[in-house]
Amino acid sequence: MHEHHTPMPTPIGLTADGKPIYPYTPTLAPPPVAACQHTRVPAPPGRPAPEVVKWVTIGAGASIFLLTVAVAAVAVAIGAVAITICVLVLRSLWQEMRKGR
Repeated sequence: MHEHHTPMPTPIGLTADGKPIYPYTPTLAPPPVAACQHTRVPAPPGRPAPEVVKWVTIGAGASIFLLTVAVAAVAVAIGAVAITICVLVLRSLWQEMRKGR
């Protein structure tokens, strides 16, 4: 069997301690590795994929939550207006009563 060895380059000089200095020889980059090819198994017909069900559930839950927050905000606003009107009417009545003394 004959083994192939890369020949050693000839030294271009010596270091202070007598070791040889070799010229720089760039090495080739390894060839690119092919990307992993995964095959997706399609969901059986008639049933949505689990990812679709998950995101539809998240979307429905978020919509219900946001509608609840919106209704609560409207209720707070109506309550604030009602309290303001009540306070203004009572203040007006109080001032009328004080003037009538």
